[in-house]
Amino acid sequence: QIVFIIAAVYGWKDWAPTGAVPGRVSTRNRGIITIAVVFSVAALTPVLSNIGAAATWTDAFLLIGSLAAQIMMVYEKYESWTLWLIVDLGYTALYFTQELYLTSALYLVFTVVAAVGWKSWYATYKRTH
Repeated sequence: QIVFIIAAVYGWKDWAPTGAVPGRVSTRNRGIITIAVVFSVAALTPVLSNIGAAATWTDAFLLIGSLAAQIMMVYEKYESWTLWLIVDLGYTALYFTQELYLTSALYLVFTVVAAVGWKSWYATYKRTH
């Protein structure tokens, strides 16, 4: 959670006074992010397995996906919301299958927030570019 708090403070401090000015992830950076996520998930999955995580691959992907989405959000990339949609839907399903229904419902709300965020940031990007 500390990583997310630091990223949120950094983003809040460095965004324009009027809020985020969404941009687009370059093709090069999209490839770098994808490769970083794949390798990070591959490295984290056995670690989670060794400590007895309930859903090792899923947990690894959702954690690394969350970190990637947060970093992209700090840099004001509208695609961060697409990744948040995937991550939040994944958490919604994971918690539902583990019979954690209230937590699953919370992540369903986060999914709606991500959809609204994507719509807003994408519209801003289209209007300004």
